[in-house]
Amino acid sequence: VIERARRLAQAGVCLAKVAKQIAQETGRSVETIRCMLRLFDVEHPDMAIFPYNHGPLRTEVKREFYRQYCRGVSVQALAQRFYQPRTRICRIINEMRVAEIMELPLDYMPNEHFARVQSEKQIVASSPASDQPAKAVRSPKGLPPYMASLYSVPLLTRQQETHLFRKMNYLKYKASKLVEQLDPARPKTRLMNQIERLYEESVATKNEIVRANLRLVVSIAKRHISPSRDFFELVSDGNMALFRAVEKFDFARGFRFSTYASWAIMKNFARSIPNEGRRQVRFRTSHDEFLSATEDTRSDPREQELAQSEREALVGELLDRLDGRERKIIDLRFGLTSGRKSLTLKQVGAAMGVTKE
Repeated sequence: VIERARRLAQAGVCLAKVAKQIAQETGRSVETIRCMLRLFDVEHPDMAIFPYNHGPLRTEVKREFYRQYCRGVSVQALAQRFYQPRTRICRIINEMRVAEIMELPLDYMPNEHFARVQSEKQIVASSPASDQPAKAVRSPKGLPPYMASLYSVPLLTRQQETHLFRKMNYLKYKASKLVEQLDPARPKTRLMNQIERLYEESVATKNEIVRANLRLVVSIAKRHISPSRDFFELVSDGNMALFRAVEKFDFARGFRFSTYASWAIMKNFARSIPNEGRRQVRFRTSHDEFLSATEDTRSDPREQELAQSEREALVGELLDRLDGRERKIIDLRFGLTSGRKSLTLKQVGAAMGVTKE
């Protein structure tokens, strides 16, 4: 019975049909066959025929179904791979999809005109062309190819800037209103498609604004370079401030975004740089020339301890973005828990019940 059930399951037959077919072949009741298979799976979890058919599925398993589906795996293929009926796979996909939509970052800058929009096509249209010919801009010397390429992206005119910010915020406003109509218990596929399309369009619009202002970050970062701050680290930090500024900018006030973004980026630098500046001033002496000529190779244990604490805090924040299964795999592989040795991929696979591949 077990071997027959395994062959049928590998062919994509669900548990109910397997139990019914084997019951007919053996002359036993369907419930007897179902209990036999359930008992085998419970007693032999590593050889289970239907590992996901007994009891409620864990959230990690549902996420894996949805992750595979988003990567292009069909519902039929998922049903055969995980020995699940197609209807259950579809129900799980919709459940996880709704949960993801509910978590979408749809915060927008409110505008009184959004509720009274009569011509949506004008708002969501492409960015208007500039009435002035684009000026060739030379990139500063010494920049790597990536940063030099930023100067090939034309700056936005006031009209283009206003249009893009209005479009981005309106798309998120409309998506948030549709989310309010979404019933998690009975989600409509058409409504979910519409919400996801609006969100993707808002992200594309945001990226268009960001690309046109990335050179602003480079120009400000160059003015804050110091021996203790790497240029590329400053640019990375400034880019994050730029992303936040795009989300918080209110286009209806009539100001240029470059003014607001410059203030936000410099304020971000001011929070991270002064601490280093105060530390240098505190230990300044009248023998600066002598000290600068003599390299101090000693290490400061306290400084190393603080740096290590900052690294551990950052790693902790990154790990919190993963689900429990992913976090455990990374922890085992690199030995992040204090006192634990890093394991090989084969050892991690054995601990998680999967192959090293």
